[in-house]
Amino acid sequence: MEKRYKIGLFFVLLLISVLVVVLLYRRSNMDKLSEKNNLAKQHLNIDELSQIDPQMSKTAEELYQVQKMNVQTTSDTVCIYENIDKKDGSVFMEEGKIPVKYIGLNREELEKMLAADSLAPTLEEKQKGFKSQHLELFSADKIKVLRIYDTTQGESGFYIMEVDGEVCVFEYDKKTLYFKTGLHPENLPVEVRLELQEGKFMDNELQVYHFIESYSS
Repeated sequence: MEKRYKIGLFFVLLLISVLVVVLLYRRSNMDKLSEKNNLAKQHLNIDELSQIDPQMSKTAEELYQVQKMNVQTTSDTVCIYENIDKKDGSVFMEEGKIPVKYIGLNREELEKMLAADSLAPTLEEKQKGFKSQHLELFSADKIKVLRIYDTTQGESGFYIMEVDGEVCVFEYDKKTLYFKTGLHPENLPVEVRLELQEGKFMDNELQVYHFIESYSS
């Protein structure tokens, strides 16, 4: 009788041990699953998540992309322009309210709008030497647009200068000869000759021809 009691007690203890092991195993699995879900929600480290479960990593990445597409600009979004001049590499930053036409757009829509504006800039932007622009930073709170200008291309006008006893017209760089006027410095007033030594600037060809006509014999 005592022997049977001991055998029965052994099997009871064995059963309890098995149950404890099973419970610990299930708890461990639940902890791992909870960790996966937290990582998926936070989107903080998808690489770490992929090491735990590749399928969960893929799901988290897809969810993250969907959330990014749903982010839109609002009237409170700050707009930052980083303007770079190709002429000398100078950078000028501007910050202000987002233009009305850019409100309510997601990243893809805003990129398309900026590309369209690049192809058809305003007259004011053309005069500034505008070349292109693209989106650098996008969020509901702030967007940043990089704009490229080239003020070299916008430089125009002419310089009338005295060279080797003859009055000549040069382009804006003062190096490229536009044409020789046929005028001679000694036939010009003293004050005009002094101006020609440094170069007398003219905005356009019409002013140049008026100058030549004024002193032609």
